[in-house]
Amino acid sequence: MLVKELGLQAIAFYFVYHMGGILTSGGLILLGLIPVFVSLSFKNYRWITLSFSVYFISIIYLAVVDDQLPGKDVFSSDLNLMFWALDLLFVTILNFILALLAQRIFTNIERREAERQKEINDAKTRLYTNITHEFRTPLTVILGLADSAKDNCSNSKGKMETIIKNGKNLLQLVDQMLDLSKLESGHMSVNKITANIIPFLKYVFQLQEFYAEEKNIFMRFSSESQSYEIEFDPEKLASIVSNLLSNAIKFTPDGGQISMKVYQQDEKICFEVKDNGIGIPPEKQETIFDRFYQVEGGSTRKEGGAGIGLAITRELVQLLDGTISVRSNTGVGTVFTVKLPYIPASEESVILADAYEETESWTEQAGSDELLKVGINGHHRLLIIEDNPDVVGYLKACYQNHFSIHVANNGIEGHELAVNEVPDIIISDVMMPGMDGFELCKKLKDNYRTSHIPIILLTAKADIPSRIEGLENGADAYIVKPFNQRELMVRMQKLLELRRKLFRRYNTGNSLTFSNDPVIRKEDQFFNKLNKIILENLGDEFFSIQVLCEEMAMSKSQLYRKFSALTSISAAKYIRTLRMRKAKELLKTTSMNITEVGYEVGMKSVSVFSKVFKDEFGYSPTDFLHQSRKTEEVVKAE
Repeated sequence: MLVKELGLQAIAFYFVYHMGGILTSGGLILLGLIPVFVSLSFKNYRWITLSFSVYFISIIYLAVVDDQLPGKDVFSSDLNLMFWALDLLFVTILNFILALLAQRIFTNIERREAERQKEINDAKTRLYTNITHEFRTPLTVILGLADSAKDNCSNSKGKMETIIKNGKNLLQLVDQMLDLSKLESGHMSVNKITANIIPFLKYVFQLQEFYAEEKNIFMRFSSESQSYEIEFDPEKLASIVSNLLSNAIKFTPDGGQISMKVYQQDEKICFEVKDNGIGIPPEKQETIFDRFYQVEGGSTRKEGGAGIGLAITRELVQLLDGTISVRSNTGVGTVFTVKLPYIPASEESVILADAYEETESWTEQAGSDELLKVGINGHHRLLIIEDNPDVVGYLKACYQNHFSIHVANNGIEGHELAVNEVPDIIISDVMMPGMDGFELCKKLKDNYRTSHIPIILLTAKADIPSRIEGLENGADAYIVKPFNQRELMVRMQKLLELRRKLFRRYNTGNSLTFSNDPVIRKEDQFFNKLNKIILENLGDEFFSIQVLCEEMAMSKSQLYRKFSALTSISAAKYIRTLRMRKAKELLKTTSMNITEVGYEVGMKSVSVFSKVFKDEFGYSPTDFLHQSRKTEEVVKAE
């Protein structure tokens, strides 16, 4: 390749030389640029340099010996100009084509680099997610068992409280690492609601007062107004405030003071967190928001920390289009000021449901021993679908006295067990081999054998999109690990009670009209199919539960458990009720006699028909006919 390009340059040089030089050769010297351009595609820089050097030396030589070159009269001036123009145009076109190819190459390189960076970011995000999931699972067991041991063993109460405290600190660090991964990958979204921000900030502030009491720190909350109805992201704002307050508590000495002030300034909602702690040196104030940075010095290293909290705080503030600043004097104290956009409430905004009050109410209700005892003798069947044996062991230890517990080790096994056994309630993990919790939930809710079963997703995936995905797939509750065992118990009891209230409509066979409630509509479809099969076979005296199960593609146990969950009557009683309701309708609206009506609803024995009819309505078919005729005569007389 190099020899070819050098040969082309030599040919161009030969003709230029014998045609009188650069100015009289018709621009043939320009054609020597072609091998020079082609040499740019070489991967060997020495070859490229050699090609350029040969061309450069040729030009210099031709310019120096121009007066001594022969052939200056070969081309006329006009012909020479024409060839110059053509050669220049040809070389320009070639240069343009090469430029386009170079641009395309550079574009492809940039695109591949962007894709590579995205793959790296996605890999990092998956790594963070997997690591945090592995952290959360043992933390669930540690915190749960430590909390149980604290109540049951007074001698180890202090040790257990230390375990719980350190476990929560580790959990906080895990959550911060996960937040960092989301911020780096750009997957952290803003989910705003509209509400009065003051009660919310007070709630977050009060959560930190417990830790301040341990150091005898006085805390004070103040606001210029008691009502700021604005749009804000509660999850991000809670993280920002909690990080600033915990940081202030950490570096404020015993007996110190911390205050939080909220006010409006221009188009901003502002809050300040002020302490009288050790302060930050002026030269360090610009770097405290850097990741993993910690202020050095003997006085400031008394407290631990990973240097993540303030970094996350700044990035969350920036995500919310706000600013954060710090003022501090060593030995006097520090003031952090956060300013966020003041966006007034609009009619289209979603109103905040006070989830925090709801959580507190769950906890308060869970304190009732009477409530926790519900179901001990009720034989409720709980299916636990979890691939971690430690979590399974902890759940069984918590609820073995309240439920009959069955266990599946993965989603596929859990789905099979749920369809075959039809439990009363299911607790499932999300991240499992074979079939994850979202897919499992969707399949169970789409199957009329299991659609009525309340499903609680218990998982380490605490982000809002995962919660929304779980609820969209039909989950009745979404609880994040580590969970509070009393809260989970209350949620299970409430879901079971809610099911009983929702499905009272199926006790008497009146559920022939569809509900607008999507939860009830699924069960309406089941009963609509059931009623259709029963009504089509009312005249068949041999129609039985076995035949009904075959028509519904269910086993006897599945049909029995489905009825037990949705009604207070058996399937046989349900069939009998529909038969008698149809018989009553025929007696009232037709001229058929009692024997004919009995045959019509599958009862060939008049005595059996009369007995069942009386058991159902409290009077015999004969009494009903006499009463109906008297009523008709009265109506006609009027």
